[in-house]
Amino acid sequence: MLISTRPATLDDIDAIVQVLCMVSSNPDLAEDFAHDALEQVRGEIANSITYVICADDVRVGRLRVVRTTDYIEIAGLQIDPTWQGQGIGTVVINEILDEGRRASLPVELDVNKDNPNAERLYMRLGFHRVGENGTDYRMRYV
Repeated sequence: MLISTRPATLDDIDAIVQVLCMVSSNPDLAEDFAHDALEQVRGEIANSITYVICADDVRVGRLRVVRTTDYIEIAGLQIDPTWQGQGIGTVVINEILDEGRRASLPVELDVNKDNPNAERLYMRLGFHRVGENGTDYRMRYV
């Protein structure tokens, strides 16, 4: 299986919203997800790029990355649940970690405290908790 990412376009909004609704298990949030996705794809969020994750040219997920002079942040990574567990997230995260190493920058992310599977994945890939807020742990890979 060939895993790739590409910058999202307006044509990808519906696919992004579909993945976000499936991952959240809440289709009632579709309008909010669509609003946010439009902002992201139009480049209205500073230092942020939203990508479509593809497996063999099938859109299977969404990745949002924020790049600053101090760090790279995985600001969102969602994989269609029917495609989870196949190593797609690992491939995508490793690409971002490679970018961080080349730029000598830490890679950071937030993971929901109610998502132990995602936290295990991040820890397996070398992330460590560095803080927390009400619902999330802040994690860093250095």
